[in-house]
Amino acid sequence: MAVAALITLPAAPGGATEAPPLVAPPHHLRLGYDVYVGGIKMGRMTLETETDGGGYRVKVAADAGDLLARLIKWSYTAEAEGQFGGVNGVAPRHFHSLRTLRDKSWDATLEYATPYGTGETAVTFTQTPPPSTDDANAVPPEKRPGTVDLLSAATAISRHAEAGSCASRLPVYDGRRRYDVVMENRPSRHIEKSDYTVFSGEAIGCRVSILPVAGFQQAGRGTQNFWTAAPDGKPRGFDLWVGRPVPGGPVVPVRLEAGELFFTHVVGHLAQVDVLPPR
Repeated sequence: MAVAALITLPAAPGGATEAPPLVAPPHHLRLGYDVYVGGIKMGRMTLETETDGGGYRVKVAADAGDLLARLIKWSYTAEAEGQFGGVNGVAPRHFHSLRTLRDKSWDATLEYATPYGTGETAVTFTQTPPPSTDDANAVPPEKRPGTVDLLSAATAISRHAEAGSCASRLPVYDGRRRYDVVMENRPSRHIEKSDYTVFSGEAIGCRVSILPVAGFQQAGRGTQNFWTAAPDGKPRGFDLWVGRPVPGGPVVPVRLEAGELFFTHVVGHLAQVDVLPPR
C-alpha cells in the first residue's frame, strides 16, 4: 500500500505549477489501512503524516498479514521529510527505506540538495547492499535532478487535493526507476462507515497512473507486475478516493481499488485514525 499512499495542486501540462502557500495547518495523524486481495485480508499499512508550519514528515510501515506471512517473510518501512513549496509543491530533503524479503534486506537513502547557482535540486541515491551495475545505471544521471521521492509526491497530492481537484503530474525517482505520477479526476463517491472502514462522508475520486520514463523492464505477456512496462504500452494505475476523516484535518486516502497490483481485485480501506500530539 505504499503505492496507495500516492495520495496536488492542478498542474500545467509539463508538471510545473505555482507553489501553494508555504504554511500548512499543523497536524499529526497515524492512519491504518487494511488491504484485501480477492476478498482476503492480506495485511495492514500504517501511514503517519505530520505538518508543522512549512515542513512535513511522512512515515509508512507495512508487513504481511498472518496468511501471507506463512508463505513469505516480507516488510517495508520508509520515511521522508521536507518543506512545502517549489515547482512540485514539495521540496524533499531526505528519504530512507528498509525492505526485507525472507533473509535479505535492502537499506536505501535519497538525499536532496540545491547547489548554489543551479536552481535545480540534485539527488543522491545510496543503498546497502549496493545495487547491481544494471540497476545503478538504469536511470541516467541527467534524468534525476528536479525529482521527488514517492512519499513526498504522496504528500503533495494529498495536500493539494484539498482544492477539490486531483489533476496533476509529479516527477518521481525512487533509486531504481524514473516515472511520472499522473493524477486525473474521477467521480466522487459517498462512503459509509462499516466494519471495513472508519471513514464516512464524501470522497474525491482520482485516477493514479504511472508513466515510465527510465528503468522499467518490459513485462511479458500476461505479466501483472505493477512496476514493469505493460506490453500494450498503456500506463498502469489504480483508482483512489481521498477525504477528510478528521474535521479540520488534512485530506488523506480513504479507499483504493486496483486490478493490476496482483492477479485479482485489490481494495484498501481506511481502518484506523489516531490524532497524535505534535512533536
